[in-house]
Amino acid sequence: MTAPVLVLAASFPLNAQFQTRLDARTDKAFDDYRKSAEAGLDGHPRFLAGLKPGHIEIAPGRNNGFVEAPAGMVHDWVAAVVAPGTTVDKALAVLQNYGEYKNIYAPDVSDSKLLRREENLWHIYLKMVKKNVLTVVLNGEFDVQYQSLGNNRWMVMSRSIRIAEMDGDRELPPGAGHGFLWRMNAYWLIEPRPEGVYMECRVISLSRDIPFVLSLAVKPFVASVPRESLQSTMEATLRALR
Repeated sequence: MTAPVLVLAASFPLNAQFQTRLDARTDKAFDDYRKSAEAGLDGHPRFLAGLKPGHIEIAPGRNNGFVEAPAGMVHDWVAAVVAPGTTVDKALAVLQNYGEYKNIYAPDVSDSKLLRREENLWHIYLKMVKKNVLTVVLNGEFDVQYQSLGNNRWMVMSRSIRIAEMDGDRELPPGAGHGFLWRMNAYWLIEPRPEGVYMECRVISLSRDIPFVLSLAVKPFVASVPRESLQSTMEATLRALR
């Protein structure tokens, strides 16, 4: 992904019987949403003024950070930070060091590797782990496209192409399981600043919906997990750059 923004969008404590399947309507709703979001990417930073070096700002991408979809939820958050005393080349080196993600982003990533590269298109694998009473393990594959915007500015677009939940040592078919994370895309903007490097990351992910009987208790928690995961990812990226 680009730094793996680990937005396990619905890692809440439910028993093992709480299973679901990804519906075609849910998948289409996510695809429509991400196409609309991608059409609005213009290479301009969202956080223009008042961003203190080393301080992470996070805001909803749209609405309150999530949108209900048929039998699912689309989560949309954006974060930015100015990494002080570093360079764009160093930031790109961290993001492209996929074999080290299991160390840089531990414990949220337990395994990582580059599967292949075709010029500025990278195909990567991440084993993602989230613990919250339940331990959720997901195998993910992502296509990551690096695009130069000129003047040492870069846009990075990471799209999930396969996410599958693990049941012990057995991998479930994509779309089966608890529905903690079905899709996850990340969009980075990287550019030089006098103080260091501006890094912005927007993450759009898809999870299952919450049954009505659990919605009052669970939905506020579910909505907060992507934001907290994005915060953790940005903090880990900053540490790797120091």
